[in-house]
Parts: sequence; C-alpha cells; structure tokens
Amino acid sequence: MKTLLASTAVAAMLVFAAVASAGYFNGPVPANHHIHDCTAAPCVYPHLAVGFFPTILSESRADYLNHPAECNDATDKSLLPPLDEKPELNQPLRAGVCYTPTTLIHLRSIDINDPAPAGWSGPIAPVTLGNGVTYVTYWLLTPR
Repeated sequence: MKTLLASTAVAAMLVFAAVASAGYFNGPVPANHHIHDCTAAPCVYPHLAVGFFPTILSESRADYLNHPAECNDATDKSLLPPLDEKPELNQPLRAGVCYTPTTLIHLRSIDINDPAPAGWSGPIAPVTLGNGVTYVTYWLLTPR
C-alpha cells in the first residue's frame, strides 16, 4: 500500500511539473528576456531575429519556430545599457544561456582571435562591430 501511495505521489508530481513547464513556454516572454522568433525585418524587441538558432539546433526553420529560443537580455551584451558603449574591450559580445523547452543553449561570442572554449561547437556567425573587433559564436547544447 505504501508503495502504491508513493508511486501515485511521484506520478502526480511529474504530471504537475510537465504541465507547469509547458505553461511557462506558452505565456508571454518574461521581463528582461527576448525571444528569437522574428523571421522578417524589422524585428521589434522582445521579438528578435531567428538568426543561427535553427542551424545550431539542427532543426528546420519551421520546426524551430514551434519552440523558439528565449534568452535573458544579459546574454546579449548589446542589449544592456549603456547601449552606445558595448561591447567593452576584452569582453564577449554574447555570454550566457538561452533555452527552448528541451534544450539549454550556452552561447559565447568572442573575438575571432581568441581561443575557442574547450568542448564547444562552432564557430558560426562572424560579425564585425564598430569597435573593429570581429566576433564569432560558439555554443554548447545541454538537454533539459
């Protein structure tokens, strides 16, 4: 009887966690976050360009758009104030974690001349900014 009650309690907790997790991804984007779900310019914050996410997740754009990546604004240093001074010298353009319902996406965009982070995939998406630095992005995927 104790085993049956314990099993029922565990099953109920798992169902609750699944429903809560699914509900989180169906609501509005949390404050200080953005979502990479925009497919045509101009994109308006918090809806930013799809960018390289389908490529690094090995998904078609259509499949990716079913569950686009959300990111904390602190991941993209260009979204942090003061906007006219970013990125600072010797600082990454991106450093942080974005997520989909199934995957944590660790991102790091660094100077093309810096060594790649050990064990990460990339580089992808070179971009040269007004500070003259060319940045490339590396990623590491972790199942949720």
